[in-house]
Amino acid sequence: MSRAELKQEAKNQLRGNWLWAVALSLVASIIIYIAQDIVNYAQTGRDRVYDVIYKSIHDTFYYTYVQNPFSTWGWNLLSIILSLFIGMILWSVAYTILKFRDSGETPNIFKGMFSAFTAGKFLSTLLTYLLYEIFLMLWYILLVIPGIVKYYSYSMTPYIMKDLYDSGKTPTATEAITKSRELMDGHKTDLFVLDLSFLGWAILGIVTAGIGFIWITPYYRQTKANFYRKLAGDQFLK
Repeated sequence: MSRAELKQEAKNQLRGNWLWAVALSLVASIIIYIAQDIVNYAQTGRDRVYDVIYKSIHDTFYYTYVQNPFSTWGWNLLSIILSLFIGMILWSVAYTILKFRDSGETPNIFKGMFSAFTAGKFLSTLLTYLLYEIFLMLWYILLVIPGIVKYYSYSMTPYIMKDLYDSGKTPTATEAITKSRELMDGHKTDLFVLDLSFLGWAILGIVTAGIGFIWITPYYRQTKANFYRKLAGDQFLK
């Protein structure tokens, strides 16, 4: 299926469901922002938006790491915990969008946002996401380009997790990551080009001070879910 067909399918699926899709993405984004803001305030004593302005006119290292009494190992631990929480929210949204793509179901947005935390998914999702982030971090430490390549190799991990759960399995910590790498062999460029095709939409979102992303984000996520299903079929559901 071509990029245009994947996008058109996403539009067809969202027709009549835009309010639900926008609410799911928007509320999840708000929760993620709050979590990130807590970490930022703990580390700098300032709100994220204010901090961007503040750092632009002050020495970042001095004010953040020397003067700020909040920069302790305890806040670093909080940062790690909240980062994992944010990742779990993002994967919950991916689970919910794939479910919507396959069945047309539109669950309560809060139930959808926390779907990775329930029904026996929490521990395996948490461990897989943790290893997913560690692997990517290690690749990015080596070089940026290999890191980007591996990002696309592992990009189908949350969707595969969802299919494995639906098949009655509980994935091991690396199972979905490995399967994503195998599935994306020879298809990383396809997804990269698909992402590039949203560049114009991203620019529009920036030009509209982020307002456009309210609609662009669910559109992109729906298209990506379609990409996965067309590529994987039902092989992980068996």
